[in-house]
Amino acid sequence: MSNWAMYFVSSIVILLASAAVYMIKKTSIKNKFSGFQSEVYQLPYNVADPDTSYLMPNGLEEISGLSFLDTNQVLTINDEEAYLFKYDLTTENILAKIDFGKKGDYEGVARKGNLAYIIESNGNIKVVDLKQDKKIREYDTPLSGRNNVEGLCYDERHNQLLIACKGRLLKNIKNRRAKGIYSFNLNTNQFNESPFKLLELNEEKKSLKPLNLTSDRVNMLSVNSRLKSFSPSGIAINPMSLNIYILSAKGNILTVMDSSSKSILGIYFLSRQLYGQPEGICFNRQGDLYISNEAKSTKANIHKIKRMKDESSHFLRLQN
Repeated sequence: MSNWAMYFVSSIVILLASAAVYMIKKTSIKNKFSGFQSEVYQLPYNVADPDTSYLMPNGLEEISGLSFLDTNQVLTINDEEAYLFKYDLTTENILAKIDFGKKGDYEGVARKGNLAYIIESNGNIKVVDLKQDKKIREYDTPLSGRNNVEGLCYDERHNQLLIACKGRLLKNIKNRRAKGIYSFNLNTNQFNESPFKLLELNEEKKSLKPLNLTSDRVNMLSVNSRLKSFSPSGIAINPMSLNIYILSAKGNILTVMDSSSKSILGIYFLSRQLYGQPEGICFNRQGDLYISNEAKSTKANIHKIKRMKDESSHFLRLQN
């Protein structure tokens, strides 16, 4: 073989090897996210690499709450406008736009059967009949603007709504560092003033192990700052594991909580490039995760992340 031929073959081998290394490195970066996690838990979603992204149309630039409706259909709201949208993810079209009242600071939406519950930042809850496409009632709660409600979801096991607040706790609790999740009983239509859960992530992380985090001082200062900024913006219950997922636009954080023990299983940092302003979260019946983002560093969108494994069985297997 001539020197030229040997040089050509060697060059091809080097190029192929370099391409393989690049692809492996690129894949590892795409699949990598950081945070804190229990030794007996593993997040069953690759939040660093969404499977599908849906860009929102005009009218949903400030997409806020999110709730799954039917096959590839979601319910959502657009922050300050009193409209409930039925949105089809397959056709990427708005199927219905339901007027439910006056303009306000609407932040969360949850569905129970044919009823949709919409919550304002002041804690007022409006109920929309999805068959009639109209508001049928509303409830006041002891919450107000100082509590700054952001997230809402339906807890089917206990027939209650879970309400996530990014502002202060009710006055009967003096802790100013913690954020509160409250409950609203749908059997009695009564609000429970005792928090369902108090969240203070800098404390919660102490029982968890770092995940893909370096221990240098500068990085840990950034981590602690993000944890301190935690302010719930969305909440949802995984139908497969029943774990509770809490989203925070501040700090770009996803927190996973065991619904029975209320212990924190994981705290994960979301990429600011992918999740410009994460405000809404929900699951479909198969346990796939959906996160909506208001228009900020990215266009308004909904990311879909497919479930990789059975979260509950994985957790139980590691415990045994």
